[in-house]
Amino acid sequence: MNEKLQKYIAECEKKYGHATSIEMLNQWIGEFMQQRNSAALSQFEGYSSNDMFAIIHGLWDIGSPVKMKRLSEEDLNTIPLFRQMKHITDILLCEGKIKLTATKAIPPKIVKEVYELGIRDELIESGFSKLTKELDSQAVILTHVMLKIMKVIKEQKGVMTLTKNGEKIAKDSNKLFQELLWNFTCRYNFAYFDDYGNEHVGGMGSGFSFILLSKYGDQKRSYKFYAEKYFRAFPDLLKGFTREYRTMEEQGANCYSLRTFERFMLHFGLVEIEKTKYPEIEVYITKTPLFEKMIDIKS
Repeated sequence: MNEKLQKYIAECEKKYGHATSIEMLNQWIGEFMQQRNSAALSQFEGYSSNDMFAIIHGLWDIGSPVKMKRLSEEDLNTIPLFRQMKHITDILLCEGKIKLTATKAIPPKIVKEVYELGIRDELIESGFSKLTKELDSQAVILTHVMLKIMKVIKEQKGVMTLTKNGEKIAKDSNKLFQELLWNFTCRYNFAYFDDYGNEHVGGMGSGFSFILLSKYGDQKRSYKFYAEKYFRAFPDLLKGFTREYRTMEEQGANCYSLRTFERFMLHFGLVEIEKTKYPEIEVYITKTPLFEKMIDIKS
């Protein structure tokens, strides 16, 4: 960078003459940095450092290339996690409260209702485990966790009720969904359900995963394809993995796919996932038509 900066200053001096003040020199340095940070970079799929900064630190802000669209009621009702959340808020709007179990969990009757509206658990569906309580289903746990993170609900003395703000949000389906997506991508810890060493994988730069899916998701592609591009943009995130059983790249790819596709985008109806066991274990990702309705990407 120093050589490029020196070259830029030399060009300015050739054009304007020698810098007559520190202010003029700082102006040239500022112009150089602005050009540098605005330049399209291949590791960011043609987006700039400024774009990536916005994606990481203000995903849904004005300066971000990623935007959230308003959805119709019909489209909202195709989103598994939204359906689950709305079922609980509708009960609270109608009945005023939900009495929790002794362990402060959602009662079994509602657990079963919520489970039916979301992504099914392979072990439950295959009969290897039973659905009797909240802890039996990650999708139900996730619903409860997100309601808390969003501060839509409060829980006191074993009773769940809506907060004042939560009551307003619950009455507006689009607002409820927008709060859900904002909080999931900006406040939720993507590492919640696993013990991978690096808790930042997937959650950091989740907007970049939107960009990748927008660009490449029309065709069925391996999770490794997306993981390679993600870690090319964020190579330091691989440092959280060891080489004990598999390579850092293999562990990173599995972690990224699990958190980004199976535990995030699938619950929002944005991807279809196809898994194969023979001749090798593989996971293929394809974006759904809902993606273009929900997410707008500025090229």
